[in-house]
Amino acid sequence: MNDSAPERIITVGEIFVPSFERLVSSIYSAVMYSLGEIKLRGAPDAPVDITLARFNLGLLHLLEEKCRGNLTEEEERFLASMIENAERAIAAHLPDEPEETNAACS
Repeated sequence: MNDSAPERIITVGEIFVPSFERLVSSIYSAVMYSLGEIKLRGAPDAPVDITLARFNLGLLHLLEEKCRGNLTEEEERFLASMIENAERAIAAHLPDEPEETNAACS
């Protein structure tokens, strides 16, 4: 700790006001952490866990289903964007599938 700068304590009311966007962001962050895309400062790298990433993606889909009709347009777009980004990130960590060969052409 630097003695010349006083430590700033952040209270819950300043940045941790619960919101739908923060809930979605928290779950999305769990997807990205499970994929090794988010690192915790000072902590060893966690192994990639596709199963946990898919579980958290499932939570985002569950929110989408259960909140349908109850979200603002902005919240709907935000959730859809986070789901799409999470799906792409998971797909990028999956092994490439072999291309199908057409037996009739051989």
